[in-house]
Amino acid sequence: MKMINKYIHEVTRRLPPKIQDDIALGLESTIVDMLPEDYTEEDVKEVLSRFGDPAALARQYRERPSSLFGQQVYDFFWRR
Repeated sequence: MKMINKYIHEVTRRLPPKIQDDIALGLESTIVDMLPEDYTEEDVKEVLSRFGDPAALARQYRERPSSLFGQQVYDFFWRR
């Protein structure tokens, strides 16, 4: 579960505070549903790899587009 929580944190820290909890709950539920009943660390890695880069996933949840700047620059300044 530690790996799942770390992944969810990496996604939600890039999101506005008002939607972080909802997204975290939804992601956790989806990830757990995708895992077998007696899952291993390898199973978790496999499921998380399907979700891809946490920053890219977070961009899908944003309400505002980030096209004025390159994505790396936008992510850096948005977190400040």
